Order: sequence, then structure tokens, then C-alpha cells
Amino acid sequence: MRTRSLLPAALLAALSGSLQAWPAQPVEPFVADCDSLDSVPLRQHMNYNADIQPIWSQRCANCHVDFGDDQPEADLSLNPEKSWYFLVNQGSSMAGSNLIRVVPDKPLASLLFNKVNCEVQDQGLRMPRARPPLPLEEQALIHDWILAGAPQEGDDTIFRTRFEIRG
Repeated sequence: MRTRSLLPAALLAALSGSLQAWPAQPVEPFVADCDSLDSVPLRQHMNYNADIQPIWSQRCANCHVDFGDDQPEADLSLNPEKSWYFLVNQGSSMAGSNLIRVVPDKPLASLLFNKVNCEVQDQGLRMPRARPPLPLEEQALIHDWILAGAPQEGDDTIFRTRFEIRG
């Protein structure tokens, strides 16, 4: 009987020793290496061809275009007639990656948004590679487009329940 009463005490002592080794502060989340969009107003209505495609054409066309037989970087064509199809619900071409380029309604789960918004990447480099990061306004536009469901055309929705003010 005496061994039974010692067993709980020994377990408690071992548990308290492991709890002391546990870090008191949580580890900084991955988003600590991402740009904050809090200063940019949320945008609800946009047209892919008028608002999003110009970002690709101006900032990404040097690497992500296809010229006939040449493959674009990362097998991602951002040519105006193809870009939406290469992005939305498409898997990454990175070896061993199960990430989706654009997950409609979920910018933080979308590889594309993380690639343009975060300095530290799980795989590869921040985009655009070897160039300054996209301005916050463009990052926010990409975020809001994905949050709106990544529509291919414009939308005429007046209110979206999942939209909130940033910050």
C-alpha cells in the first residue's frame, strides 16, 4: 500500500520538473516575419483583370511568363490570359510541397500571399525574387482578392460577412 501512495507523488515531482523546462513565453509565430497590412484600408470590390493582373504584369512578368517553348519560373504563367487558371486552386510546383497557390477565401493558407507578404519562407524565397517587396497596398489588394473568394471577374456583392476592418 505504501508504494501506491509514493507513485502519485513521484509522478507529480517528475511532471513539475518537466513543466519548469517548458518555455514561459510562446515561440514567436511565423507571421512575425510578415508585413503588417493594418495601415491599408480593406477593399471589398475588385476586378481581377483591372486590379490584380496589373500587379503580375508590372512586378512578376520578368520571370513568370511563357514564351512558346520556354517554361516560366516555377511552372507559373502569369500571362494575362492564363494567370487566374495557374493560381486559383492550383498546387505548387515546388518538389515535395502540398501547398495551394491560391485558396479562395483564405489568404493566410495561400502560398501566393505568403510568398509576397512574408520575408521568411518555408520553401524558396520571397517574391519578387531579388527585387524590393511589393508595396503594402498591392499586398493588401492580393490579400483582399483572395479573401473575397479570388473571383475571376468582378463581383457585385455589397456586403461580405467575413470582411472586417484591419488592425
